[in-house]
Amino acid sequence: MTASKNALTLLCCITLLLCTTALSCGYGKPPTSVGPLVISSAALPVAVINVPYSATLTATGGVQPYTWAMASGTLPAGLTLSTSGANGVISGTPTALGATTFKVQVTDSQTPTAAVDTATKSITVNQPLAITTTSLTSGSVGVPYTGSLVASGGVPPYTWAITSGSLPAGLSLSTSGFITGTPTNLETQTFTVQVSDSQTPASTATATLSLTINGPISRLNGNYVFSFSGFQNGSQVMQAGSFTADGQGNITAGLMDSNSASGLHTKLTFTGTYSLDSTDTGPMTLVIQGLGTFSYELAVPASGTIRFIQNGTAGSQGSGVLRKNSSTTQITIAQLAAFWAFGAIGADASQNRYAAAGTFQADNTGAWTNGEEDTNDNGTLAASQSFTGSFVAIDPTTGRGTATLTANSVTTNYSFYPVSASELIMLSVDPVSPNAPLALFSLLTRGLNNFTTSSLNTTTVAALQGIGSANGGPVPSGLLAFVKFDGNGNITASTDQNVGGTLSTNSYTGTYSIASNGRTTLTGFGSNTVVFYLSTYVGFTLVTDSTVTAGTIVPQGGTSFSNTSINGTYLGGTLQAVLPTVTVEADSGAADGNGNLSLFYDISGPGGPQQGLTSAISYSVDSTGRAPFTVNGNTVGIAYVATTTTSGNSTSGKILVLSTDANPKINDLEK
Repeated sequence: MTASKNALTLLCCITLLLCTTALSCGYGKPPTSVGPLVISSAALPVAVINVPYSATLTATGGVQPYTWAMASGTLPAGLTLSTSGANGVISGTPTALGATTFKVQVTDSQTPTAAVDTATKSITVNQPLAITTTSLTSGSVGVPYTGSLVASGGVPPYTWAITSGSLPAGLSLSTSGFITGTPTNLETQTFTVQVSDSQTPASTATATLSLTINGPISRLNGNYVFSFSGFQNGSQVMQAGSFTADGQGNITAGLMDSNSASGLHTKLTFTGTYSLDSTDTGPMTLVIQGLGTFSYELAVPASGTIRFIQNGTAGSQGSGVLRKNSSTTQITIAQLAAFWAFGAIGADASQNRYAAAGTFQADNTGAWTNGEEDTNDNGTLAASQSFTGSFVAIDPTTGRGTATLTANSVTTNYSFYPVSASELIMLSVDPVSPNAPLALFSLLTRGLNNFTTSSLNTTTVAALQGIGSANGGPVPSGLLAFVKFDGNGNITASTDQNVGGTLSTNSYTGTYSIASNGRTTLTGFGSNTVVFYLSTYVGFTLVTDSTVTAGTIVPQGGTSFSNTSINGTYLGGTLQAVLPTVTVEADSGAADGNGNLSLFYDISGPGGPQQGLTSAISYSVDSTGRAPFTVNGNTVGIAYVATTTTSGNSTSGKILVLSTDANPKINDLEK
């Protein structure tokens, strides 16, 4: 009996040893590894009140089956959690809105000790899907439009569609709910939109909306700053001011300053009206306190500079610009702390042409330092003249500012109107005298104060005007030029010039020298030195000649030019009437990119004001961007492409046109 017991004990030991050596008794295979039990971190879908809901909780690892439970908190009212199975299912019909956060727990089937994991989850119960957009902002013909549709509730993301009706011509609706495009017709369209959410099956909601496309009158809408250069009874007059246009044809809150040899008027209030037709041109009337009622013609491009002309006969015409002030708050003196460059045109006390260009630095108190300017008063030159000055104050209600400039111990006074913190229009507001010429300024900031020769390495377009001489008398002079800077101090230039009807084309080579403050001198243009001061985008230019030639030079946009470089709708007008004999224009042109331009234009000058004129122009653009404009085989203008465009729908494009008549002008047309 004892021997049998010992034998049995030995057999058990041998069996245990064999099992241990083999790691298992299951044919030598190791036990299956068990991973950690982890609840998935995926967020739970949104629920909709009173709509059946189901969401699945999943876990990995451990040993199935799992048991699910609430660890803390509660589910949204109307929902329950299943307690068993590989997955936990939250289901039911939610009856209360809002977001609910809770913890769930999963337990596996391991023994003797089960694994447990918890996770924090949340469910948001939304309102049913609904479209909250009830109206759409009106658009304008030819003005890029963007509108958006908004929905709430349901389960985002949403998908949008039009189920009946149609949008105004030129507009489309994306599936994400954005209405975009450029309207082409004056119309109101009513349509039904549908939004679908991401439920399965999707929930939908619909709404009927209307979208009105107004005429181009609404292009003039907002706060504007303006400048005007012209003549009143033969006397040079300069004006600057601001107003508000309501987009419905009304002008309010007008404030302006007007100066001429015949009198100075400051802080004049005015109101007015305007309208635009399908060519984006039309009349503007201003009733100005103390001066009377004046009529103008507007040309309003989609995004470029707005230009206008004053209706009148010889000696009572002129042209101006409108610049939109998009700032939501008044500009302050401290915001004007920057490096500034400027150009000015005007007349001296004897009504001779005057021009200036220069630069200065303003600090946050308004003080000007490092002032340097060049002036040309009827051929009398002052080069690199130092000055000081200040932005004195800005009226917090009207936005009108005051400034002073002191040069050669003479202090002159100015008003200015901010377009932005980087652009100002400024007018001299002293009675015109030998020490205080009439002057209208354009000021732009510059980011650099360390210009070098290599800072100029591009092709530019210059537009310059002055007063020449022919047959013993003064005549208008205009010049367009392509000037290429090589970054090493050398230039090549080609020009078209019209002096009183005498046209010439020339090519030049020369040199340039640039100071750290942006003052640049060009040589190689005969005996006259050309000087310009650089802002960020514009060089204010002055020629040291008896004609007091002045204007701007800008980088040319584009490198390869052809007829397609002039394509689409352009609006603009005359830069300046340098003499009362010049006929000014407000233009609207449609170019087809194939050499044809249909021009609608209004004029004012010696022949009196005329509106609604048309001309069929042919053009041919060469590789440099130069394009003669012809009518019935006769050259009526020379156009220079300053900024090219490759599509009729492009919002960029600028051409400068020098007229070929005996009283030349330069027109600036922009898209």
